[in-house]
Amino acid sequence: MFLQERMVGEPQQIPQSIIYMLVDETINIGAYDISCPKKMKGIIWYIFMMPLTHLQYITIPDPMSTRNKNYYPLSLFMSIIWIFIYSYIIVWFTYDITIALDLKFSVIPMFIYPFGVSLRDAKKFYDFEKMIKCFEEELPEQEVSLAETYSP
Repeated sequence: MFLQERMVGEPQQIPQSIIYMLVDETINIGAYDISCPKKMKGIIWYIFMMPLTHLQYITIPDPMSTRNKNYYPLSLFMSIIWIFIYSYIIVWFTYDITIALDLKFSVIPMFIYPFGVSLRDAKKFYDFEKMIKCFEEELPEQEVSLAETYSP
């Protein structure tokens, strides 16, 4: 098991660093993997997302690898650039769609964007459930809160 090598004897206070490592290993399994999946649905999604995922994989150094551990400023900068590009495209599409459909400029941000945020939150809740399962297996007596999943 994960923590049996690190803890010996009676259950004690578990250091936060070990908890964060366990959370990171649980949530980020395969986070930097761009290999093609085996199932047809996964392959279709893989081909559809290939331009974005591969460009990001090439342009943003993996901050988790030991080889790139000193490249974190470059990783941060390139991530900011990608966020800028995505934001620009979202605003551009929102403007064009609003003009094309002759809507008021507040309609799309009021109704469409919150839907996207709810999808992101649903994924975070799913990750939290995965983490709870892992904690039940690895640390049955340790309590964890949803706030710890948002911590680094």
